[in-house]
Amino acid sequence: MKHSIVEKLRTFLADDIDSECKVVYALAESRKLLDTSPPDPFPFALKIYCHWALHVDLDNPKTTLPFLERVDEFVASVLGGNDMVKEHQMFREFVFLDTFRGQFKQFLKAYDLPTAVCDEAPRWHQFLRHYAGVIEDGSLSCSADSKRLKLISAVVFTRGRPTADTYVPFRFSWHIALLDGKTLTVDAGAAAPDGKEMIFHSVRLHLKAEGRAAQPGFKRLRREGERG
Repeated sequence: MKHSIVEKLRTFLADDIDSECKVVYALAESRKLLDTSPPDPFPFALKIYCHWALHVDLDNPKTTLPFLERVDEFVASVLGGNDMVKEHQMFREFVFLDTFRGQFKQFLKAYDLPTAVCDEAPRWHQFLRHYAGVIEDGSLSCSADSKRLKLISAVVFTRGRPTADTYVPFRFSWHIALLDGKTLTVDAGAAAPDGKEMIFHSVRLHLKAEGRAAQPGFKRLRREGERG
């Protein structure tokens, strides 16, 4: 089975990934390889974006817990009013999609598959434009029931509004479920004005009122800065 998937991908990746259906096929076949022959270290970011495209939630603690622990630290930083340096590190990986691109390339190289989609900027941005269409109406839930998480229980990813002339052609929304019933929402995007890469984002804390939908809460933070 593994050999068959690799050969299918080899033929497929010889051409441009220039449509939504091609994006779905590439990531679906990649996920099959991840499931049948997982590499070490495991490329968690790649799996996140494969699952988001296929609308399959992630709930295996072995794969989700390390990521959720980082989100747990991020939430502690935000609620504590700290400098939010960790936030920039996570956004560098997820908002700029650096880790997705890097892990996808390493994954393809491991099977001696063509890596042009990751190597060449025009192909990568073409891939992202069609990926944005695939995830437009879908969400991804990432959860783990663990005593090691101090503040959060799950993260739900949705695609934010499209953006023009930016590094990544869409914004991200992270809806972080807190153990106390509140929700922390992070909206973020990436831009590169004059070649200088920037992150723009907002952070909102929603209070969950009894018998009512969550309402905007007492904390609203906005930051803009260079990618660090």
